[in-house]
Amino acid sequence: MPEIQFGITIFCFTASLLLSGGVLWLLGKKSGPLLREPLPFPAAFLAGSFIFSFVYILNRLAFPARPKATAVCNLLLLSAVIAVPFLKKKIVRRRTKAKKRHPLYAESVALEHMLELDPLNAFCFEKLSEIYEKMGRIDKALEAARGAVRLDSTINNQWRVEDLTARYPGKSAVKDKKPEENFEMRARKPSGKGGGPPPEL
Repeated sequence: MPEIQFGITIFCFTASLLLSGGVLWLLGKKSGPLLREPLPFPAAFLAGSFIFSFVYILNRLAFPARPKATAVCNLLLLSAVIAVPFLKKKIVRRRTKAKKRHPLYAESVALEHMLELDPLNAFCFEKLSEIYEKMGRIDKALEAARGAVRLDSTINNQWRVEDLTARYPGKSAVKDKKPEENFEMRARKPSGKGGGPPPEL
C-alpha cells in the first residue's frame, strides 16, 4: 500500500532528522555537554550523516513490525538528547556549590565526631573553637572555647575565651549550658519513649 509506505518513510525521515540534528546541536555547542570545543564542520557533517543513516535504517526495519514501540523509542532518544545540556548544568551547579563550601567544614565535622566519642577531650574543643572562628561561626567558637576551659582551665584556654568575648561582644553564647554536655547528648540514645536523662535542677 503506497500510502502506508509513504507514511513510514516520512516518519523515519523526520525521526532521523530530529535525532541527528539534536546530536549535531550538542556537538556544535561551545563547552557543550559532549565536547569542550565545537566540532569542525567536516567532522560534524560526517557525524550527522552517519547518525541520520543509522537511525533511518533502524526505523525502517523496526517500524513496520512494532510501530508503537519504535515511536516511543524515538521520542525517548530525542528527549534524552534535549535533556543532556540541562542535566550537565544541574551537575555543574551542584559541584560549584560543593566547592563554595568552606574548606574547613570537613575538619569541623571530624572534630565534632571525635567529641561525640570522647566528650572530655579538651584539645578537640580548643581546635574546634579555632576552626569555628575561621569559619565565621563565633557562637560555636565561644561555646567550644568554654568547653575547653571547663575541662582544662589553662591560661591559654582562659585567654581564648576572654579574647573571643572581647572581640565579638554581640556573639557571646549562653554561659550556663556546658558545651561538652551538648556533645554527650548527641552520642546518647533514649532508652525508650520519654527516656533520656532527667533535667537538672
